[in-house]
Amino acid sequence: QAETAQEVRSLIGAGRKNLIINGDFRVSQRGDYTTATSAANGVYTLDRHQSLVDTVGVTFQDLGGELKYAATSSATGRFGFQQRIEEYTKLRGKQVTLSAKVTSNTSDVQLMISDGSTLTSVNHSGSGSEEILTVTATLSSSASLARAYVFVSNNNLDVSVTTGDYFSVKELQLEVGSVATDFEHRSYGEELALCQRYFTRSKNFIGMCNNAGNGVEGYIWFDVEMRTAPSLAQDSPFSINDVANNYTQSGNNIIIYSPTTRGAFVTMANFTGLTAFRPCASRGLGGDILADAEL
Repeated sequence: QAETAQEVRSLIGAGRKNLIINGDFRVSQRGDYTTATSAANGVYTLDRHQSLVDTVGVTFQDLGGELKYAATSSATGRFGFQQRIEEYTKLRGKQVTLSAKVTSNTSDVQLMISDGSTLTSVNHSGSGSEEILTVTATLSSSASLARAYVFVSNNNLDVSVTTGDYFSVKELQLEVGSVATDFEHRSYGEELALCQRYFTRSKNFIGMCNNAGNGVEGYIWFDVEMRTAPSLAQDSPFSINDVANNYTQSGNNIIIYSPTTRGAFVTMANFTGLTAFRPCASRGLGGDILADAEL
């Protein structure tokens, strides 16, 4: 007989439960990382997952439904990634359970939950085999955040890292309750939409000169409403008709300018689209825009 609501939920498979977005590591809007890529501290890799790197050299790799991190140098340090939970205030005072399938050759890799004041963790054995790790924590009633970590560390402190130390993770899940239930498989379309609230790529922006001939006007429409006003960056090179070296960024605006004329994106109130004004010399501009509203 089931004893808790979470156990009942696991029996009937009801509702949405995984608070981790992209826990199956299938969404990767920022790039194709099937080849090991250097990881830098604070940089997002696959969607919603932010690298944490201290002192050591590290690569990350998309293995197809599995995310791998590996040390490329030996040092006293730490490495891994985290995901920040947006609506953490709803979790204050509650038990939550973090689970994942983890493979590693070091016993220093940890699955961790943080509420801003305490860390609760569990370690892999370092056997090189896949293990299902679970850790349960009760978040403080005054929790200032909720974060899930997969980290080579000693409760967020440095450890001795050796070249070749690695871990890979599948089916990362954070749920309310004291029981780790089966991983919730959401459709790719649903997972992508959840990710696009925090980061999205607006493909093939095209603008045309305005009547005055001193700017390009156009629109960018995002597939979903973003979490907040995004910061913007140019991705793929703009068209050959663009003026060389005429891009800069200021705050939440992209500014495209010529030596004599400047223009800027203007953010609409609902953040579902942006209207652009750009300078030109009787030409049009085209390219991709990256919009970032990560926590």
